[in-house]
Amino acid sequence: MAEFEENTGKDFDLEIVERNFRECLTENQEVHVRFYLEAYKELARFFRLCGTVFHFVAKDFEGRIDVITNLMQKDAQSYCTVKSMIIHEISASKRPGVCALLRLHRASELILQFMDRLAKSSDGERTSDIAAEVYRNTMAKHDMWIVQKLAGVAMYTLPSRKALIDTMCKQDYEQSLVLVQKVIDAGKPVYDVIDSEYTSYGLN
Repeated sequence: MAEFEENTGKDFDLEIVERNFRECLTENQEVHVRFYLEAYKELARFFRLCGTVFHFVAKDFEGRIDVITNLMQKDAQSYCTVKSMIIHEISASKRPGVCALLRLHRASELILQFMDRLAKSSDGERTSDIAAEVYRNTMAKHDMWIVQKLAGVAMYTLPSRKALIDTMCKQDYEQSLVLVQKVIDAGKPVYDVIDSEYTSYGLN
């Protein structure tokens, strides 16, 4: 069974992800970009903590976050929500914010499905098998062949559910399982709203 490196830090904070996903949605069912990116910064840290084989995932997330952050700094109003960003870029020849966020949005499908399967699995079940199946059903259809191969190698290194949570999460095991479900509950409505926005403008 795969194991993490000995120096892996117990530093991933599910509460940060859950809180920012909850704060994403406005009363009008729009998604605040700032909170969405804060959730993803923590998710990127998770993949960095998973070891060097996962660094390409973290780097990809961080690159997309940087693109959108830079756009927000130049034009906070246009990049305040996902909807305002789409409206601002839809008629342009280049859509840097829309494209960067689309990658994060597609990754959300994988992450939320993986967490859902994780929550329903047993302590000793191999998370590598779960991740591989979820990846095939989600991100794989958007990734180039070389990325699919890299992802396959990276996922093979994942240990059992209990080892993954005990090693990675800041919270204790039982609390982490509760928080995993809270992240799913907070993240799914955000995913659905973004998916609806992209679909309505033919951007999926």
